[in-house]
This record gives sequence, structure tokens and C-alpha cells, in this order.
Amino acid sequence: MLAAFRGELFKVVRRPAIWVCIVALVALAVIFSYVLLGLVYSHPPKGSNSSLPAGETLSIFLVTLYPINFIKETLSTWASLGGVFALIIGVLVQGSEFGWGTMKTLYTQRSGRLAMLAGKLGALAVVVLLMVIALFVATGAASLIVAGLEGADTNFPPADVIAKGVGACFLIYGFWAVFGLVLATLFRQSAMAIGLGLAYALVFENLVFGLLSLIGGNTINQIHQWFPIANGGYLVASFGAIKIQGINTTVSPFADATHAVTMLFVYLVAFTVVSALVVKTRDVTS
Repeated sequence: MLAAFRGELFKVVRRPAIWVCIVALVALAVIFSYVLLGLVYSHPPKGSNSSLPAGETLSIFLVTLYPINFIKETLSTWASLGGVFALIIGVLVQGSEFGWGTMKTLYTQRSGRLAMLAGKLGALAVVVLLMVIALFVATGAASLIVAGLEGADTNFPPADVIAKGVGACFLIYGFWAVFGLVLATLFRQSAMAIGLGLAYALVFENLVFGLLSLIGGNTINQIHQWFPIANGGYLVASFGAIKIQGINTTVSPFADATHAVTMLFVYLVAFTVVSALVVKTRDVTS
């Protein structure tokens, strides 16, 4: 199993597509969350202050970009959007083998099928962790620059808050990565797996439950709490909202962090088991 892990990691980290996903996520996070928003908040367009409390300007939102809030800011925006990149990476790790025609060689040489799958999952975990760390390092550095330019406090959150934020993001991205891997395993290709994964991530759950909540109210929320995107949202909301002067930012998630973590772990384990069963019992080499 260790040999399978080393081989998969050697292969994965040398794939340009993997690094394109990581770099794209980090670049988008810095550009949109800090460069563009920082410019808008510090130089608000004409008429943009009309909906704010009297005497206030968009500059009050600059506090969201300061180091003390970079964990909350990163999670609130990129925990869900960044999951799309994790999904693509998960699909590529498994689905490309079918496109290359290397699946037969992979599962008939040396280690057994389950050992090779474990190696893929281990390599995938390392890549996802690197992506999460790169994201927080980049947003943390960007927040420090913004605070320096504005002459604001440059203190970061306590170390335990940073560790919890990284762990929460790793769990959410881990779910999306394994979701991508199981879709690629089931459909034996990357294209359909990415398409269905993106449809679920961007449309299905939020759209369906958003519409049903208009007629079902609390009953729909009770059902929605067992679905993954909702639990990712609960986990992010457990870190609290950024306090902005004169604006109510109170967040009351439907379920707590314990529920969210438990459900995301359940989905991770379930997808891993499904992948293992399919790899072990189905003729994946034909």
C-alpha cells in the first residue's frame, strides 16, 4: 500500500492539470476577494453608499479583508467555490486512468486493486491539503498587505482558530475530491463525472431545496440538514460572521459544527466504500 501511495503521489504531483487547479483557486481568491474588493471598498463607485447607514461608506467593509478576519473571509467565500476545484482534481486522479487506457495495467500489476485505490486516496489527500494550505497562506498574505496599506491592525486570529479553519476547509474539500473520485469510478471517464459533479455543486442541491423551502419551510430544512452542501455551510457558519459597524451580520446555522463534521465524514466514508466495492467487484479494465 505504501508503494502504491508513493507511486500515485509521484504521478499526481507531476500532472500540470493538478497544479493549474490549485493555482487557479489561489489566484481567484486573491484577485477577487482582496484586490478587486479592496479597490471597491477603498474607492467606492458613485451612488454605492445609498443603501448603507447614514454617513457610512463601503470602506466599513474593509474590515472583512484584515488579517484578524482572513479565516472567516476565506471560508465564507471559498469553502464552497473552491470545492469545485477539489472535485475536478478528484475526477482527474481516477478518471484519467480510463481515458489513458492504463486502468488494466494499474490493477493487474504489483499491488492489488484496493491497495492501488488506497494509494490514490492517500495521494489525493496530500494534494487537497496542499491546496488548502496554499489558499490560506495566499489569503493571509493578501490580508496583511491590505491592512498595511490601510494602516489597520495586522494581528492574525489565534493559532487554534487558524488550525480549525484549515481543518474545516480540508474536510470540505476532501468531501468534494472523493465525490469526484467516486463519480469517475462509476462512469469510467472524466467528462461525465465533472459535468454531474458541477451540476450538483452549482445547481442541484441549492436550487431544489431553495425552491422547496418556499413551500415547505422548516420541514424542508429538516431534510436539507442531511445533505453535504448544507453541512459545509453549517461548518463555515460555525466560525461566526465578521462584525461590520452598523450592519447586522448575525449568522444562525440550522445545525451545529458537530453535526456538520459528522455528516461530511459519513459522506467521505460512504463514497470511499462505494469506490472500493466498484473497483473490487466490477470489471473496470474492459
